[in-house]
Order: sequence, then structure tokens, then C-alpha cells
Amino acid sequence: MTLRTFDPTRDYPAVVAIYNANFPGFQESENEFRFSDNYRDEKHHFARLVAEDDSGAVVGFGQSGHDTHSFHPTHFEVDIFVAPEQQGKGYGKALFDRVLADLAPLQPTVLRTHTVEGTERALRFLTDRGFVEGMSYAESWLDVDAFDPSRFAGAEERVLSQGIRLTTLAELGATNPDVRQKFYAFTQIIQADIPSPEPFTPLPYEVWAKRFEHAGYLPEANFLALDGDSFVGLSTLWAREADNHLQTGATGIARSHRRRGIALALKLRALAFAKERGAPIIRTDNEVNNEGMLSINRALGFVRQPGWVGFVASPPSPAGRGLGGRREAVY
Repeated sequence: MTLRTFDPTRDYPAVVAIYNANFPGFQESENEFRFSDNYRDEKHHFARLVAEDDSGAVVGFGQSGHDTHSFHPTHFEVDIFVAPEQQGKGYGKALFDRVLADLAPLQPTVLRTHTVEGTERALRFLTDRGFVEGMSYAESWLDVDAFDPSRFAGAEERVLSQGIRLTTLAELGATNPDVRQKFYAFTQIIQADIPSPEPFTPLPYEVWAKRFEHAGYLPEANFLALDGDSFVGLSTLWAREADNHLQTGATGIARSHRRRGIALALKLRALAFAKERGAPIIRTDNEVNNEGMLSINRALGFVRQPGWVGFVASPPSPAGRGLGGRREAVY
């Protein structure tokens, strides 16, 4: 077994294949994986290493990094992945120990990770190392072809009758610097209200603006609600390269405009877009206690899938054991 630093010029195909083999319901393309790697503040920590077997084949990888959306200098995400056919052979333990050793100079006080519900080997690995369950996320999918918009007749008209305008980023001018700055400011307000295990930290504009380089960025699927000139709601969709599904990026309403049907109207616009595009599935994920958004999704017809279970722990002390994304798992 050899552990070495991840080489971005040659290791992406193997790393993406290992990730996808572990999570067949959450496939990612190489482009999407690369984007996730780059969508972070360069001042924050991020490191990845790979494990090779005796033939030189990459059979696993491990990584650690700050959460750009919830930055704390001594809090880190730690993730380990091993190809399913290679699990139970010591690669996960070796990667785990090396990732923690490399992270030690940064004096971590909290480490977090995620795994998908039902991944028993990962759950054992985590609990054996002192992880306890933290914040979790409900994954839900909607069959676009089966969706019947007639059940919600009048929902959009009720919002428009309040003087609310429904539009898209494309219609407002997706490349206009002033529009982008205004959109950026509103997304940070919305993001701060989305449940998270750590307090939200606003992204620097130059990091946030990398979204416009994403292969799945759809300005015509960034749906917005305006009251006068003010943004008061959004619901965004991203194209997924790996499976032709659409991924909900975020849905949020300004506190001053909640419980007025705006979120539902925006979601209905998103569903109409998905039907026209021919997308088979819309995906979304929500914190399991976010009943407001979960109830809207259930009403629309979203169906629960195996979701992401968060775990947290403290770093190991010299005298004992213990521990403690892409929402990820440790193996």
C-alpha cells in the first residue's frame, strides 16, 4: 500500500469512480467533482491524498478541509473513500490515520463528515472512532412526468395579485454586473437562514461568482420573486451531467415575505421548466427538521430517498481514541 498526495493531472478519473461506486444514487461527473474542489476560498485549508495498491492502482482517497460556507479556523470536514471491492483491507484505516496526522498541525477541535443512510460499514467505522450523529438531510426526488400542475391552479395568480413579480436571472440580465451583485447579496441572506450544523459565513464575491463557470449553471432556471425592485424569493435549479436530473440549489424567501405562497409559486415555475426541458427527475435535500420546506415538497409530490446522515466528533487526544461536503462518508 502506498499513500501519496492527490495529483489533479491524473487522479480525477479514479477518484470520481470510487466516489460514484460508493454512492450509486448520487453520481457526479468529473467536471462536477472538479468544480466542487474549486468552489472554495483559497485561503481555507483543503488537502487530498490517495491510496494505491501494490499494482499502483488508486483504490481510495481521503481529504480534509474547511467548510467555505461555515468557516471556523479549527473546524474541518474529514472524508475517506475506498472502492467497495477493496473495503475491509485496511485502506480506510490507513487513509484515516494519515489525514488526521496531516491535519494535526492545524489543531482541529471539531471534525465533521456525512454518510448515506443504510451504509452500515461506514456507520460502524464512524462510531468506532468516536463519531456521534449530528445534523442530517432528507433527500427527495420528484418524477417530473408524473407531476400534475392542475392540482395547484391559481397558486401563481395569488402571488402575482399581491404585486409580486416572478422572473428569472436570465430575464433580469445574467451577465449584468449590477444584477450579479444584487443576486449575490440576496443569496447570502437566504443562505444564512438555511439550517446548517455551523453558523453561516458569507462567501467572498469572487468565490461565489465561480458558480457562473459551472457546467450545470442555468440562468433561465434561477427563479426570482421581486417586490418592487427588491429580491424577496428565489428557487434555483442546476443541471446534473451524470444523470440528466435537475438539482435544486436553494429555495428561500425573505423573512418579511414568508407564508404568502411565494415559495410554492417559484417551485411551480421550476417544475414547469423541468417539464419543458424533459428532465426526468428533480432532486432536493433539506435538513430533516425543516418542516416548512419539507411540507411544500411533499405537497408537490417529492418522495423521500435515502438521505445524508451527519456526524461530528472531537480529534483524538494523545491518550485515547476519537474523531472529529459534498456530503460524504468515511470508510
